[in-house]
Order: sequence, then C-alpha cells, then structure tokens
Amino acid sequence: MNHETSANKLTASTWPSQGASLVDDLVLLILDFCDVAAIIAMSETNKAFNRLASSKSVWLTAVTRVVRRGFVHREEGEVLSELSLEQLVDKARRAVRGPQTWALDRLGPAVVSREISLPIEQGAPRTCLEVKLLPGGEYLFHNHWDLDCWNIPERKIIWTYKCCVENARVTTLAAQLTDTPDQAVVMACQRIVNDLDVNRNCVEILTLNLKTGTSQSMLVARVPRGWGTSPYEHPQICGDFAAVALTTNVVLFNWREGTYVTVDNPESSHHFRRIALAPGYAILVLSLPEHENEGGGENIDTLVLSPLTVLPWAPVDPVNPPKNVTGASDLLRVHSYALPRREEPTYDGIPQPHTNVAHIYISVHEHPLRNDLFRLWIHIAHPAILLRYDLDLRGSHPTLQLHSTTNTARDWGVHRCGASFAGHTLTVLQSGRTSISPGGHYLTVLQAETLKLMPPGAQRLEDGRGIELHGHRGFLDMSAYGGALSYLTDDSLRVRYYQ
Repeated sequence: MNHETSANKLTASTWPSQGASLVDDLVLLILDFCDVAAIIAMSETNKAFNRLASSKSVWLTAVTRVVRRGFVHREEGEVLSELSLEQLVDKARRAVRGPQTWALDRLGPAVVSREISLPIEQGAPRTCLEVKLLPGGEYLFHNHWDLDCWNIPERKIIWTYKCCVENARVTTLAAQLTDTPDQAVVMACQRIVNDLDVNRNCVEILTLNLKTGTSQSMLVARVPRGWGTSPYEHPQICGDFAAVALTTNVVLFNWREGTYVTVDNPESSHHFRRIALAPGYAILVLSLPEHENEGGGENIDTLVLSPLTVLPWAPVDPVNPPKNVTGASDLLRVHSYALPRREEPTYDGIPQPHTNVAHIYISVHEHPLRNDLFRLWIHIAHPAILLRYDLDLRGSHPTLQLHSTTNTARDWGVHRCGASFAGHTLTVLQSGRTSISPGGHYLTVLQAETLKLMPPGAQRLEDGRGIELHGHRGFLDMSAYGGALSYLTDDSLRVRYYQ
C-alpha cells in the first residue's frame, strides 16, 4: 500500500541512528502511537523497521484506531483480530479509496454487500426532514421534527431527542464522533412555530453516549432570524467548535466554553454561502471585492481560511439572539482563494437564477491515515467544476493548496450530502421529478433511476454508477468514509453497504 504523498515520510536521517539497536518492544510501543502513513514510511527506512512495521500487531492497533474513529465500516460480525495482515491493509486502503466497486476504472455496477432495514411508523415519511449517517456506518439520525438515533447493526433506537423549548421543531442537525470512544456531539437546529415568539431560532448542542443512549446538554442559544421556515444552512461540528449559517450571518460556537461569535457578510447571497470547520479554523465561502486593495470592482466568491482563536468570543445568552458581531471583511485570513466565477443557470436560453438553490457545496474530511491532514471538496454547479484542496495543519503555519480541478457534466447536480473523502458524489439527473418536504427546504428525488454515484475524476455522466434504491423516497445520505448510503421508503429507513 502506497500513501499518497511523501510529506509525512520518515527517513533514516530523521530517526535516531541508535534506533536500529532499540529492543523490539520499544519500537513496537513507538509504532502504536504512529498513524498509518508514518508506519508505512518507517517500514521503508531499513530491514529491521520493515520487519516490525509490517507485523500484524502493529497493523491491528492502527486499523482498530481507524475503525473506532469511523473512517471505515466494520462488517457484520467481523472481529478485527481474526483478520489477516493483508485484510487489515485492505481495510486501511478502503478508508482512503472507498468501496472497490465504486472505482472509476472498474467495470460493472456497484455491488451491494448488505442492506439493513430499520422499521418506522406508517406515515412517518411525510414528516421526515433528513437522515444522517455518522462516520463508520453504525449509527443513523432520523430527523422528523424530533430526533431519533438508531444503532444500525442492532436495529433499534438508542436515543430520542425532544426540543429544548416549547413549540419548537428540529429542522436540521449536525453530528460528529469524538475522540472519546462511543461518544458523539449533536447540534439540533430548531425553529419555534409560535408566532408570538420574536426570536424564533434556537440551537442546542449535546454530547451523546452511543452505548448507553444518555445525553448531556452543553449549550442552548438563540440565533438570528433567517429567511423562510427553515433558515439554517450547512450546520457543522468539529471538535469543540460548531457553526451554522443563517441568511447573511454565520454563528460560531465553542460549546465546551459556552461562547459564540457571529460573522456578518451582508454581501453574501442566501443561495450560495457555505461554511466548514477544521481543527482551529473556519473555512468559509464569502462574497468579497475582487480588488480589495484597489477599491471597487465586483464581488467574487472567495474561499477563506480563518483561525478561530482570534475571534472576539463572548458568553452565550440562552434567551436573546447573539449581538457579538464581526464583519466577514475583518476576518484574519491565513489563506484566500478566488473561486471560479459562477454562471447563471439557463433553461432553453432563459436565465433561471433560482433554479439551482445550492450553487456551491463544500465538504471537509479528516485524512484517515495521516494526522492533521484534511481534504476539502468544493462543487460549483455553474460552471460545473469539482475542486479538491489539501489542508495541512502540521506545524505552526497551515497550508491550503489546490490539488485538482475536474470539469463535470453541465446537468450534473451534486446532492446536498456533498463529497466523500475519496471524492465520490451522488448526482440527481434533472429529468427526475422533485418535491419539497413538509419542512419547506429539502429537495427530494422520487425516481430511483435518476440517481447516479459519480467516482472521483469522473467527467461524464456515463462514468457514473446507476443506483437503484427500491421504494426510494429521497432523503439520501452518504457516508464520508467506507461507502454506505442511507435512504427512506414508505415504511423503513434503509442503510446499504457496498463492496
């Protein structure tokens, strides 16, 4: 197995010369703290290290850590200690590349290894707003104005969430596994349906024990009013930080400290603004002047990397919306990249400015095999471009570099679940019928034959894998790692895993 870059490679010159004489137990102890890429690089230094770094015990420890953090799915009934060295290496490879049958150079359809059905009440699809898979493919959140968390292998609900204020409904959520085993952080974004309540938007952030099904509220906050009945966009959680966008504002939280800050960008359009998080940094797509230093000029979409620690954080007020506001133009920008200019979509030559609500999708994923390295995918609908950036947080100065640009088919619309770490996306052909969910914000696909899985590097719709989901009612989600899809039918939530 070859890792993708030599930036993390250890050489004999960087390892103490006396390392070759260390007892095996000490070297193995050191290897236990290495990521997979470091283990591979270490095995290339000399024969002694190659022998130790290629042992099953080292790989078992490393792959167990990869599985625990949700970077690859555990097969049903699978015991990692019973796998061979080759199988462990293949599992690590899958965390980076996704399922073998999803690869661009592989002929034939995507092959399903198993599908699990989770029964729901009759009529429940009418109130469904979204389904969301946690990395690892073992837990799924079902948002139907309240939240249910399912243990998928055990086929049971382990946790149900009720809104933190009266007359409220959950309109969207974010969830992330933590470094603590069997723990997740959940952000429930709520809308109060009582017309007498002026401050109608509220979020609660909780920690959830996935084994016991117990949760603890960490933060409750009112947030600014937004447009429509579902004002939230692209909620995010990363470590101690969370973020959600509303109209022209982005609200950032440090849920462990109980603080917040609001970033205001009045020039931003409701239809394409996006935010993502990486450890210690906010990644935003902002509308900024093309020539800030010269003054004037039209605004362009700009990818901005900004440190979180320098923002003016203030204590959260659980009753009133945040008043602590900083302007987007005032953000400290470690990196700024001008994105390709957007084009207005047309139909038969007639401009359709509101046809594609989500002009830009942004996905950020931690590298499964290399610490402090992240992959950023940005899909721009018009023009149809898929961009990959690599974010390296090692050392004192982070780097954000454009890795690749892929021109995609014009009618290739990326589903809102975004891109996986490997770069797989779901696309819905525009010929399919669509509808709006009761929440008023979720575009759903009602024809299974209109769905395609697009491998990384694909430039034509013909390169995609047709995905047939029996009884498909929309509300798709795709695992960020490993290869799993979740979807809704009339009587069940279903999770499908691929070879």
